[in-house]
Amino acid sequence: MTQNALSEHSVRFIAKASTAIDKFAQSLPQLLPVSFEFDYTDDLQKVIIEQTTAFSANCQDCSNDILKLNPVLSVIVVDDTTMAELTDVSARGILSVMCGWSNQDAINAFEFGVSTYYSLEASVSVRRKQLIKLIQQYQVRQDALRWRLASEQLIRQHACSRSRLLSELNHQKLQHTGPRQHIALRCGADWEYVDWQSIRYVEAAGDYMCVHTQEETLIVRSTLTELAQRLPEGAFTRVNRSIIVNTRYVKRLVQLNARANYVELRDGSRLKISRRLMPHCHRSLSAVIGNPA
Repeated sequence: MTQNALSEHSVRFIAKASTAIDKFAQSLPQLLPVSFEFDYTDDLQKVIIEQTTAFSANCQDCSNDILKLNPVLSVIVVDDTTMAELTDVSARGILSVMCGWSNQDAINAFEFGVSTYYSLEASVSVRRKQLIKLIQQYQVRQDALRWRLASEQLIRQHACSRSRLLSELNHQKLQHTGPRQHIALRCGADWEYVDWQSIRYVEAAGDYMCVHTQEETLIVRSTLTELAQRLPEGAFTRVNRSIIVNTRYVKRLVQLNARANYVELRDGSRLKISRRLMPHCHRSLSAVIGNPA
């Protein structure tokens, strides 16, 4: 079943036929806000392996030039009879949706690491919201995949590191278009599309980061240096070895004594400033907060 031809913002689904899967597919023309393609297969494991192989391989190993330029990501659709085939699928980053009838189905989907649960008996408005969330995840992953494949080509062409490439591309983009408002962050098996202006501060924790936004805290697999290179220059200031803070949320600098200096945010939280970075913080934040306390 296909609705229109696949475009840049279309979604491709693939599943084994069943009553639940058929009901899900039949609801898409009414509820899905974008064009889509829905294919059936008798061998779901083969599809999963193909997706894993195609998108985990380096761009250098991809023989299909079309895949390099416009990779096709599939959403694997399962029900209670086929969900077991998704064992460890979340660890491989495959996007999946489980169609179910009950709360227990939703719990099982969560335990199996399925990306999204679709309730077949929910109201139209609830099912539409579930699909919109799925589409947002799909588009973020598709964009991230295109970027990864393109960046690997550029890294080889210019014989440079990934961090240097990101820094140079970000610098060129800011010169021509100004800072991007949203950035994609990898959170476990999912991608979150975050407005950088909503980020209050970022705290490093080994190979992960805690990204503290106005609404929530996201655990992101990345380094502080890598993320800092993707953020608008001058918008964030490093206050110690492990933390960068968004200057728009800074209320004041607080000096308790010669060795205890803090940056206080508008919500009242305080972040310690290292002695080495205190002069830098005074210079970078003075225009934002005026005179420190």
